[in-house]
Amino acid sequence: MIEGLPSGVDVPGKLLLAGYFVAVPERTTVAGLPRTERLTSASDCLIDRFPDDGCWFGTAQEALAACLPLQLPVDARLYALLVPSEHVGGFVADIRAAGTDEPVLLAQLNGQEAGEAAREVAEGGHKLGWEVLGYDCGLLHTWLCNDLYEEGRLHLGVDTDERGLLPNREAALRVAAWANTRGDTKPVTWFPAALIEWDNPIESGLGPVTTEAPAPLHSSPGRAESSISQKLMGFSSRT
Repeated sequence: MIEGLPSGVDVPGKLLLAGYFVAVPERTTVAGLPRTERLTSASDCLIDRFPDDGCWFGTAQEALAACLPLQLPVDARLYALLVPSEHVGGFVADIRAAGTDEPVLLAQLNGQEAGEAAREVAEGGHKLGWEVLGYDCGLLHTWLCNDLYEEGRLHLGVDTDERGLLPNREAALRVAAWANTRGDTKPVTWFPAALIEWDNPIESGLGPVTTEAPAPLHSSPGRAESSISQKLMGFSSRT
């Protein structure tokens, strides 16, 4: 399962694997965010990732094994984050500057920008799209939680898909460059990144949560909107 790139994935050269994580897409109806049933991000500002502590993993097997003791929602999925090599240095520098313990991300990325062989990505996944992220104080923030979505659509002419993701590398590069010129976001180095998703439900030793219907994504729209609002309040977009 872990040799080679995901089958059928059109991944440009020099994309480096940052790590794997397990997450649940969110339904969003909050103003200033894309309206979508399945917002997906490597940032936990807007979606839930599992386990709550130590949610980054160096291999797909490690991520799946960590979820075995948990009771996960039926829509939890495995993801991988890939970062263009030219943006790895800024990402690593922000991790080190924050003084936080990120052994997986550092082990995966540190030194790769200097020419080390990129770590291989597990087979069986498919590329979802691109997002723009920045690391600050132990957290990955997304441009969506920094009140940039509406302005990005207006000034850059970019838009997101049904997952809240940008369609290609070029759009993500434009958003990242634009966000880095601003002084009203989190004090991070914004960088583009690609997401890979595996369609298989996550196996759990306790079994998946099945007490609620899997569609819509959350049984109560109000609950989903409240969840997103609480996350936005917890991760203020202004310094």
